Amino acid sequence: FYKAKWESIREAQAQNAMARDKAKAMRDQTKHGLLDHKHANARNTKEQSQQLLYQKKEREAQERQANTERSQYLKARKEEAKRRAEEERLAQLEKFREDYESRTAQEELIRARTEALVAKMEKEEMELIQRLQNTQTVQRNAYEELEAAMGQTSKQMSSSHRQLGTSARQAGGPGSSRSAGGGASEKPQPAA
Repeated sequence: FYKAKWESIREAQAQNAMARDKAKAMRDQTKHGLLDHKHANARNTKEQSQQLLYQKKEREAQERQANTERSQYLKARKEEAKRRAEEERLAQLEKFREDYESRTAQEELIRARTEALVAKMEKEEMELIQRLQNTQTVQRNAYEELEAAMGQTSKQMSSSHRQLGTSARQAGGPGSSRSAGGGASEKPQPAA
């Protein structure tokens, strides 16, 4: 009876020991499982943190790159606008210069034409004055020659009259003096 009881106790103790070992193994397994899960969660959390940090750095790098490109784009646009404004300013200055040179050339051409016209008119005026002086000289010479000719004709006519009077006095007496008187009263007038 005791032997059976002892064996029953020992069997129960063995079962209890097995149950304890099994329970301990389960606890250990559960503990290891929890630890593994905790470690896995820690690794996952760490990997997620690293991934988030990497994504954050990548995003910040992309934002910096975008900002740099935008800044360069705006700077290029500003430089382009400045270059175009400078080109327009230089083109405007060139246009003003060309207009000024064109006006100057036109004024110079007008001045040269005016001077040439004035010189031509002065030359024509000198020629007309010379012609007028030549004409006046010719007319004066003609008048002088005409006056000289008229004076010579008057002297010849006076000489002829004197010769006629002397011949009449020599030829006549009293009657001839009357005739001479009558002749003197009818002395011809010189031609105009």
